[in-house]
Amino acid sequence: MDALAKDKVEVGLVLQGGGALGAYEFGAIEALLELMDTVDRAGRTITLAAVTGVSIGAINAACVVGAAGRADAKLRLNGLWSELSLGNHWWGIADHDLALFGVHGFYKQRYDYWDVLNWKNFYDTSPMLETLKNHVDFAALNASPTAFVVTAVDVASGELTRFRNHPRKDEQQIAIKPQHVLASGSLPPGFPATPIDNRTFWDGGIVDNTPLGDAIEAFSGAADVDRILVVMNLFRNKRAAPKNMIEVNDRLSELRYGNRLRQDGANAAVINELLQTIEALSAAVPEAARTPDLDRRVTQAQRFKTLGAITNIDLADSDLVKAAGLLEEAEDSGAFRDFSAGGIERRRKAGYRLAQVKLDEVFKARGLLPALH
Repeated sequence: MDALAKDKVEVGLVLQGGGALGAYEFGAIEALLELMDTVDRAGRTITLAAVTGVSIGAINAACVVGAAGRADAKLRLNGLWSELSLGNHWWGIADHDLALFGVHGFYKQRYDYWDVLNWKNFYDTSPMLETLKNHVDFAALNASPTAFVVTAVDVASGELTRFRNHPRKDEQQIAIKPQHVLASGSLPPGFPATPIDNRTFWDGGIVDNTPLGDAIEAFSGAADVDRILVVMNLFRNKRAAPKNMIEVNDRLSELRYGNRLRQDGANAAVINELLQTIEALSAAVPEAARTPDLDRRVTQAQRFKTLGAITNIDLADSDLVKAAGLLEEAEDSGAFRDFSAGGIERRRKAGYRLAQVKLDEVFKARGLLPALH
């Protein structure tokens, strides 16, 4: 066994919201699960400690955790994205505009135009409830040892709410249902708020599109465990100036939903320095003065060193994009609406390649894969 490797490996996976850009996550998840299979075959123990998500990331996460295993998860994701596919060009309309007329298996147009002045949303998302039932085994999800966490915003209180299959001690156990996953993707004004137990919820990405903390909390505190936190960042940093109001709104969404993770990454270095200081001070405390509570708190704090080692699969990382053999040019504005079959498959393949390059490097560095894998 490699000197760098530990006996057990835990993986946390964090999936952003981003509409059709979620196909990147589809491909990246396939690459991650295949690498985990390779590690297993080498005789190591590797598990998914947590999968957290927002919006389309929550839907992808549900397919992964609500499955019988890794192979089943890939089948469920494939079925999901096949159902969301709009096909390719028809009557000359751009791919990303097709979704304005609805996406089969996701949302459909409203036709109650006589009541348009009272509308609070433009589409009906009830098709997604059936899609989730078809592609997620909710009994398996609720019983899974993998922590599943999706977020939504309480419309009335403005609070970010977490729906978990492993509640904290101060939380009531709930059974995750299709409504909880849909709530995480109920982005206004396009989509209606989702009602759950006399409350209504909007998309969790309004407050935080990258639920890092929930994945970190799910890691065990065991000393013999290596921890890998994998995060998808679906939004580009650079783009040409918008040419119309639609592109202004598209650019606003990119900046709003993509940059939080990059800010968290900058803060990670500061947190890591503080943890190193804590460890150094703890080591300087005489053995006689140490208490079980102090040791426990230091060990608990050490889990957050994971923040300093985020494996960020970032569409704005030009070096990663080049290494994956992909074009650096940004996609057209509105790509997150492109549910065409060609667009989905293109992003799936790109996500697979990006994750393969990034994770192969990380797994090798941890001694989890042969050097020539």
